[in-house]
Amino acid sequence: MTTAKYSKEFKEDALRIAEREGVKAASERLGIIPRQIYDWRKQKRENGVMIPRGLNTGETMEEYARRLERECAELSEANMILKKAIGFLVGR
Repeated sequence: MTTAKYSKEFKEDALRIAEREGVKAASERLGIIPRQIYDWRKQKRENGVMIPRGLNTGETMEEYARRLERECAELSEANMILKKAIGFLVGR
């Protein structure tokens, strides 16, 4: 029995795909057993390096943080608009 060696990039991509699509779908897509993905996830957790949910493939942590800040600002603005609209409707 031979042990396959996977690159760090392959493992990270596999974990990202598993986060988006689920472990079973990712393992089928990549041609590996689900247990391998669970083991890689456990290793990441034990090493203190987890891939955040929502991190896109090829996206750096800095890009991810900027995107989240931008989305947060958009949501805050939408909340403010909704609050004003409710105030307008209640004031009728």
